[in-house]
Amino acid sequence: MQALRRAAFELVFRSFRDIVGPEIAACAFAGADAEQAKLLDDICATQSTHHVRVAVHGGSVVGFVSFSVDVATRVGEVGLTAVHPDVAGRGIGTRMVEEVLREMKALGAVVATVGTGGDPSHAPARRAYEKAGVGSAIPSVYLYKAL
Repeated sequence: MQALRRAAFELVFRSFRDIVGPEIAACAFAGADAEQAKLLDDICATQSTHHVRVAVHGGSVVGFVSFSVDVATRVGEVGLTAVHPDVAGRGIGTRMVEEVLREMKALGAVVATVGTGGDPSHAPARRAYEKAGVGSAIPSVYLYKAL
C-alpha cells in the first residue's frame, strides 16, 4: 500500500512545493513523504483504532481509505484516502467513501467529517467526497513565510 500511497500523493506533494516555492518547501515539506508513510503504517497497525478498506481492480489494490469512529461523540472521520493515478476518475474514491460512510453509521456515528486540501491537486478528492454526499465545508488556509 505504500507504493500506492506514494503514487497517489506524488502530485499533491509536487503541488505543495510549487505553491510555497523551493525555499519554503525544502524545510516545510522535507519529511512529508516519510511522515505520511509512517501515518499509513500506524493506521494499518493491529492496535490502531482506525479501520482501512481497499479497492481492488484487476486483482490489484488500487485504492484505500481509512476511517475511525469516536463512539462517545458519535462522530466518524474519513482519514487517509488514496486512489492510484492509473485508475483515477472512475468513481473508485467515491465508492470507497460511500462504503465507509455506511460503516460509520453502522458503528453508531451520526456525523462524518473529512479534511482535504483546497489546492488544485486535491480537486479529485473533493469531487469524490462531494459525490458521496459530504459537502458542508469550513474553509481553512495554511500560510507560509520564509524567515
